[in-house]
Amino acid sequence: MNIRAKLPRISRADVIKRVRTGLPRAAFYVALFYFITLVFGPEYGFVASVTGTAFNFSYQKKLTFGGIVILGISQIFVCCVACLASYHIALRLTLNALFPFFWVALTSSPFNPKGYFPGMMSFIFIQLIQVEWEKTPYIIAVSAICTAALALLLVIIKLCRKSRPDYAVIRDGLRSVARRLTSDGSGDDAVEDIQSIENALYRMAYDGNNFVHKQKGTESIYYTFALIFQRASYYFSGSAARGTEAERPKHAELAAFLERAADGFNETDNSALIAEAKELLAGAAEFEAWFGSFYRNILRLLMIALKEMTEKRAPRKKASLRRYAGEVRNHLMINTFELRFAMRLSLVSFASFLLMFLLGSEHSYWIALNAFVIIQPSYEDSVSRTRARLIGSVIGCLITYGACFILPGTVGLYAYFTVVITLMYMATPGKMPQAMFATSAGVSMASITLGSGAAVEYRLLYLAMAAAIVFIANRFFFPSTKRSRFAVNMRELYGMQKIYAELLRAVVCGTAGLTELRGVLINSHMLRTELLSLLPEVCPEEERDGYRRVLLLLARMVAEAEQMIVLAKTEKLTADERAAVLEFVGQLKAVLAAKDKSGREDLRAPDIRSVPFFTDLARRYCGNLGEVNAFFATHRRPPRPKPKKRAADKPEHTEAGASAA
Repeated sequence: MNIRAKLPRISRADVIKRVRTGLPRAAFYVALFYFITLVFGPEYGFVASVTGTAFNFSYQKKLTFGGIVILGISQIFVCCVACLASYHIALRLTLNALFPFFWVALTSSPFNPKGYFPGMMSFIFIQLIQVEWEKTPYIIAVSAICTAALALLLVIIKLCRKSRPDYAVIRDGLRSVARRLTSDGSGDDAVEDIQSIENALYRMAYDGNNFVHKQKGTESIYYTFALIFQRASYYFSGSAARGTEAERPKHAELAAFLERAADGFNETDNSALIAEAKELLAGAAEFEAWFGSFYRNILRLLMIALKEMTEKRAPRKKASLRRYAGEVRNHLMINTFELRFAMRLSLVSFASFLLMFLLGSEHSYWIALNAFVIIQPSYEDSVSRTRARLIGSVIGCLITYGACFILPGTVGLYAYFTVVITLMYMATPGKMPQAMFATSAGVSMASITLGSGAAVEYRLLYLAMAAAIVFIANRFFFPSTKRSRFAVNMRELYGMQKIYAELLRAVVCGTAGLTELRGVLINSHMLRTELLSLLPEVCPEEERDGYRRVLLLLARMVAEAEQMIVLAKTEKLTADERAAVLEFVGQLKAVLAAKDKSGREDLRAPDIRSVPFFTDLARRYCGNLGEVNAFFATHRRPPRPKPKKRAADKPEHTEAGASAA
């Protein structure tokens, strides 16, 4: 067996990247750890871990000054709750059973599953500080000082770093649309490029951390351009995308304008491009419905986006306790990702602290520490993390046990700790090398008071207990495998058509505007992207094309529903036409609510003569819905894939600070 062939190859560029990203994080943690150890005492080292993790998750984000303030307030708030939990064992167990529900709902979502991590780590780790209740104000003061240092560093980074919106992907997208307009209609690759750019912009417009994270106000710009590329990809997927002989010169004219817009738009003055778009729009009234709607929509949306770029103050959502309460309620509905994971996290946290209390050992905190690091939102990731943690811990304990006989006393152990902590921050999160370095760091510090032999024994024993707790929670209490998540997300994506139907009804009745459409549209595209990423892991290869076809149809239905809602809002429909649309909505709701997905023939598109494109969209929507229902009638759940070797994970965030204790 060729062992070298099985080892992961790390390129020089990858090493340089890891050093550049890991070294600042390691330097911040090490400096904070030694500062706390020298000034306040080594028992407060956990505060350095939680502050370091908050820095890890925020280091590369484009936070606003308001976002930094919110981050600091949330850190202090969680610290106070954790100190309150330390007052009595009954209060500790109660809060550890309840707090994860609150925090996971506010900070996580299927598109941002690790949003809970920094806050929950603060909640868990602050409780691990073994001090008397009378010193609680002292713990809060230490946490406040570290949080102030974190905020100051993030402010300095923000001032030094050029925080400009990423418009390169938008320029590439406009050029791709222009190329497709002037092609002969065979540019399927160009359509795929446009769709990928559309999905990327929806991701950039998505604020996955709710109110504890505040981004720069460019999300509205990304959303508007995403709508432009949605219109383009939908138009190019139709049979009339090549255009008639009379329309082809207009294709070339629009393509030339998009090329100029891609090269010339900026954040200071887009008045010339907006004026040119108005001129083109003025001559588009006589175009046929399919091309004319696409042409007008592209120009109108582009004018809105160009204007948004030059506005000094971007539109922001107003703070609303009712909206936040609604978000929490939606996140904690039965069978959602957040609820299932919150229940497992609560159970693991409760059981860990209960076991710590029953054992009464000084270093039993390793149970809660390891259990929190091991448990992951999905069952498969938890199994992978447990395996990596066990193997890495055994190797790390053996290396550190041998190093304790060579190193010159306490000073040598601190030097060894500094080296392995730095290497830990450069390792891939969740993999065996990171667990090895983390264990080496933890055991080296414990060896100062326990001795190397006892530290190794306690580390491995408590790790085994933590792994058992996580296994029981993941296996028997609300398990959340990727396959079940795929099925839930597929049902949710289909069910979102009911929301579009209700929005269409509300717009026709004049009780809603287009602002409500934004969140629904972003979520539907994010869900579809999530489903496409899960598809290779939950479905055998021979079944994937069918699911890809359904996801494509659902994407087209989203585009059709969104355009119908906009037309119903912006066009002047007669009273009879509005009644016809409302009748169509009623029939659509009945079809969507029916348990039998074999296909219903009683759904008819309304005849809207004043807006023929609306009728065309409704007919296409009905046809796509029938095909989707026919598929779901025979595919209740995705079939299980054949066993195969797991692909290497590509984690989005670093969790190195969680292991620094």
